[in-house]
Amino acid sequence: MSSLGALGCSSPPPARLVALEMIETLRGTSDSNGIAITDAEIDCMKAAVSAMSEDEVTLIAQSTDQLVLDSFSAKLSACRGS
Repeated sequence: MSSLGALGCSSPPPARLVALEMIETLRGTSDSNGIAITDAEIDCMKAAVSAMSEDEVTLIAQSTDQLVLDSFSAKLSACRGS
């Protein structure tokens, strides 16, 4: 198989993968108050996303509804005790 075959795939990555990768970028950072985001908090956020169905994650990723986005944010914020 030629290497060109691997380049032909252009479908977007699954929403869950994107969410998990975005959460992973928080590792080693701090929040807006200068409080470090711990590895345990990141692992908790990733577990919260992993526990959601692919349909639910996709719905959130495509949503423009502030209530949906706030609900997702609250799930992740619970990992920080906020």
